[in-house]
Amino acid sequence: MKAAHPNKKSTIGLKLISVIMALLLWIYIGNQGGNTPRQDTVQADLQYIHLEDGLSVKQAPSKVSVTMWGNYRGSNNITAYVDLSGLEAGTHVVPVNLEPVAGAMFTRVNPKEVEVVLTRLQQREFRVEYQVTNEPPAGYELLDLAITPDKCIVSGEDNILSQVSRVICQVNLANSTGVDSLRLRLQARDARGNAINEGLRIVPETVIVHAAVNQKMISKELLIKPQFKGSVAEGYRIKAVTIEPSEISIISKQELPAEQSEILTAEIDLAGKKQSFSQEAALQIPAGAKAYPAQVLVEISIEKIPAEESDQNEDSRARHQTTPGT
Repeated sequence: MKAAHPNKKSTIGLKLISVIMALLLWIYIGNQGGNTPRQDTVQADLQYIHLEDGLSVKQAPSKVSVTMWGNYRGSNNITAYVDLSGLEAGTHVVPVNLEPVAGAMFTRVNPKEVEVVLTRLQQREFRVEYQVTNEPPAGYELLDLAITPDKCIVSGEDNILSQVSRVICQVNLANSTGVDSLRLRLQARDARGNAINEGLRIVPETVIVHAAVNQKMISKELLIKPQFKGSVAEGYRIKAVTIEPSEISIISKQELPAEQSEILTAEIDLAGKKQSFSQEAALQIPAGAKAYPAQVLVEISIEKIPAEESDQNEDSRARHQTTPGT
């Protein structure tokens, strides 16, 4: 019995594989509802995944060519990517991976490998500043503003990072009339105030801004004028009046009259007083206003009128009371 020739065996194997492939293709086409297979070559975005922290893709292709054959519905669901896991700064040649495309029996990506240049990022710390884009409503003003956290880290390639002059958050107070807490995104600016939107990473990306807005208060300095009622005892007189402090700051939500230069104390009773005394007196503060301090110390110095002055005063009064011709 003769042994089978080796070439004859190889031919039989190839024929068997062809039959199996044709059978699989017939089953595949049958499962597609009789639709005719087609072939397309499209450009797909190339994604770069698993980039190590502190690195940036400096140079790499953005698209690849993908060829598909089969009964796929469209070409919008193509995912081509490069896995950068474990790669350091430098130049690398890495394979392009392609996710299975629903309905496509065969797919092919070109090129199969791409050259990627990775660079290490630089970083700097910046204090976060704020920029009010819209002022509070009419009659209101910003009293205080706090940012949490008040610092951030900006990282990027050195040629881009060197352009950053400041990092800000934009605050809109157009509808603020009290205390508001706002979460705002940070933005890098160059020396001219232009935004730098590409090639940088800011950590954290957002901050919390606490803004305290209140009604505007008008301040004015006023002299204090004491008010008295009654009279000291007969034969006595007021020698001096001292007020501490002699003027105060008054704060009001409304404009005070321009001619108003004084503010009165509550009445201080002098009836029958023979000795010097001091008394705290409240101020007559207009409605809606506040005064600092709200009360003052008034010191009244009283002395006895000397006898000779008293006699002279009595003679003077007597002459005034005498009518001509009596």
